[in-house]
Parts: sequence; structure tokens; C-alpha cells
Amino acid sequence: MSQEEIPLHGGNTSTVVRLGDTVRRNTGPWTPAVHALLRHLDKSGFVGAPKALGVDEHNREVLSFVEGEPGKYPLAPHWTTDDTLVDVARMLRAFHDHQYGFQPPQGAKWRSLGAPPPDTEVICHHDAAPHNVVRRPDGTLALIDFDLSSPGTRLYDVAYSAWTWVPLFTDRDSVSLGWKKPDRSRRLRLFADAYGLAPRDRTRLIQVVRKRIVDHIEGIRRLSDAGDPVFERLVRKGHLRRPARDLRLMDAERFVLDEALR
Repeated sequence: MSQEEIPLHGGNTSTVVRLGDTVRRNTGPWTPAVHALLRHLDKSGFVGAPKALGVDEHNREVLSFVEGEPGKYPLAPHWTTDDTLVDVARMLRAFHDHQYGFQPPQGAKWRSLGAPPPDTEVICHHDAAPHNVVRRPDGTLALIDFDLSSPGTRLYDVAYSAWTWVPLFTDRDSVSLGWKKPDRSRRLRLFADAYGLAPRDRTRLIQVVRKRIVDHIEGIRRLSDAGDPVFERLVRKGHLRRPARDLRLMDAERFVLDEALR
């Protein structure tokens, strides 16, 4: 008896279905590099990611299905607690640490929004936001959707997650997405502490968060202008309006947030 393919919704950049205990997604030039990363993470003992199982007869990548509750907006209250924030920061740190010894394949291609920085340290997930985190039945968290992974710095990945988990959104946007009005300064420090961010990186975090937001806006706009239908749709849907508001918030609260990290 053949199994039924069940569409999985919530992503912006891929067509995804579940088939039995696997996930099938459209592939791209970045797929071999992403699968090499996932295989390394699996061998290293990192349990917070799906396993890469190859490519099927329809040229779709095959990944293990991560059982559990995905983050969905507006977020349920248990997604917005301090405990969850700490768990996310620790998971991100483990994701980075378990990459020790990883060598990307020769000629690896990544689905990047821009050129890698000269001080590349790790492969960044680049989208470790609530919509790409699953709470498994045992309460542990896992990352999914590695399509945007590419070389970068730890701090750049931390900046994106801090932006989307503290969150560093306006009060109006925070409430509409499921948070109550967050104590941004306190939660930002909590995230940095849980990740184990070094003092030097703490002094640069707000600057890098701002850069990450700018890169997010410019990268999506650049790919849209180049004719990528996925990113054209994001621009049409107004995906860039909230990040623009977040930039104004960062400029208004920069010194307060900087002080919280010292």
C-alpha cells in the first residue's frame, strides 16, 4: 500500500511534503553542501537536525521527519518563555560547536544572500527563527530547513536568532506574533548568556543585529530583482515592511540594548 504525501506548510522558499517518516523537498545547487553538513552533524552527535537520506526518483531531497510541534505564528505562550529562549541559544551554540572538523565538499555551492565574510568561522543556519524550530515530544528542540545555510560567523547567526527570538521587534509586531510586550534588554542579555557569548562579541552584537537586518532586506530585494519567483513573492506580500520597522527600533534603542549586554 503506497503512502500518501502530506503537504507541510509554513516555509517560504521550498515545496515540502511528508512521506511516511521522511520529508521531501525540491533540490538546488546547494543541496550537496547542505547534505554534507547534515551528515557531519549526525556523525558528530548533534541531535538537533534532520538526517540527510539522499535524493528520490523525483530529484527531491529526502530528510528524516522531525516529529514534534513546529513554531507557528502567533506563537503559543510556551514558545515565548525565558526557558525556551535559553534552550534556543544553547541549541544554536551546540549546532556551531558540532561543526568542528567539517570540510565542505570541493566546489560547494550555498544558497547565500551574499558573499561569505572574510572572517568565516562556521556554516550559519541563517534562519534559526521560531518557524524553523521544532519542539519534540521529549521537550528538546531541533532546527529544520537548512536551505539558506552558508559560511559565516557565529555572531552573525547569533544576531539573527536574537532578532527573532528576543524578539527585537516593535511592541505592536511582537504582540501580533504571539509575544506579550517583551523586556528586550533583559531577554537579549539572557540569550547572550545562554549562548556563552564572549565579551568582545557582546560589544558588537547590536551592530551585527542591525547589519543582519539590513542584509536580510537587501538580500531578498536583490534576489527578487534578479527574477527569483520565491523572493518576488516575498516582496509582493510585504515581507520587508516589518524588518524596516525593526531597523528604526534598533536605532532608537541601540544604547539601551548595548548597556544591557555589558
